[in-house]
Amino acid sequence: MSVGHVMSKKVRVVQPTASLATLRTIFEESKFQHVPVIDSMHRLVGIVSVKDYYRALAPLIESAAGATLEVFLQQRKVQSVMTSPVISISQDMHLIEAAELLLRHNISALPVVDALNRLIGIVSWKDIMRLIVVKQQQKKQRRHEEEE
Repeated sequence: MSVGHVMSKKVRVVQPTASLATLRTIFEESKFQHVPVIDSMHRLVGIVSVKDYYRALAPLIESAAGATLEVFLQQRKVQSVMTSPVISISQDMHLIEAAELLLRHNISALPVVDALNRLIGIVSWKDIMRLIVVKQQQKKQRRHEEEE
């Protein structure tokens, strides 16, 4: 089965020049743990995980006043915390290959791009695990029905 069958097509994105405040809003309003970073031509240029975001805030969270933290979030740009270059894949890649990439690079999501490096989706280890669980449940159900 290919990545295209399980990838999430609804993806929130940011541009490199967006503020960390914008990123905070995305993480707070969505269930996403990863936000791809695209340029003005919608080409993938990076990715930011919720972990990257909190790592950038860590030095300030305990010591900075709320106003100081807000100024930091407004002034600091996504490009300063994003991972770039980013490992990306095509929607035709087999899921096993995608899982191998996730494990080999110790990452939890892979942006899916077209031939022009434009973002078309994202696949995470959770997407792959969800598929495995659903397939196992279907097998179990079929066996149960055959036994009856």
